[in-house]
Parts: sequence; structure tokens; C-alpha cells
Amino acid sequence: MAYFSNVKQIDFEGAQSTNPFAFKFYNPEETFQGKTMEEYLRFGVAYWHTFTMDGSDPFGAGTMSRQWDRYSGMDLAVLELPA
Repeated sequence: MAYFSNVKQIDFEGAQSTNPFAFKFYNPEETFQGKTMEEYLRFGVAYWHTFTMDGSDPFGAGTMSRQWDRYSGMDLAVLELPA
């Protein structure tokens, strides 16, 4: 990375690692149901920021308004939205 050229790549070392700059639980090469964790995380991050946020950023208020925004907590967890 151009911005962090002085930082070496962060590797998976497992839960027993004492290295503060190591992945302890995220192993990008571990597979689950035929895909690597790296493949799942890529979608997970995109999903979280795309569907659960309001479009805000450090420079201004959100611009997205969705029908599920009026719910929170357990109400949102059990909500069945129309297709």
C-alpha cells in the first residue's frame, strides 16, 4: 500500500498470538462452505456499509432513506419486509 509502506502485511497468527499487529481470529485463507474467509469478508463489508448505513460520511449527513430505517433493535431483526 502506498499510504502505509512502512507497515508490513498483517498475517494470521491465531488466538494464542501476543503480536498486537496480527490477526487472531480472521484467517483469510480458511474455507467455509467452499469459499475463503477473504471472499466472505469482502461481501460482508460491502453489505454492512451499503444496506445498514445512511450514506453519511465525514463531510455531511446521510442521503439514503430506506423503509427499514424506522425500526431498530429486535423489531428490525424480526421484521419481514415486502419484496
